[in-house]
Amino acid sequence: MAHTDENPMEPFNIGLCIIEAGLVGIVVYAMLVLPALFKPMI
Repeated sequence: MAHTDENPMEPFNIGLCIIEAGLVGIVVYAMLVLPALFKPMI
């Protein structure tokens, strides 16, 4: 893939990376926080 400065898809790819990073962060946060929240109920 040749990199060009005038790539119309580049902002979309950057946004997609931000969304993916956000989703990964949410999943990790949920894995860390949800067990702590459910522990008092059990």
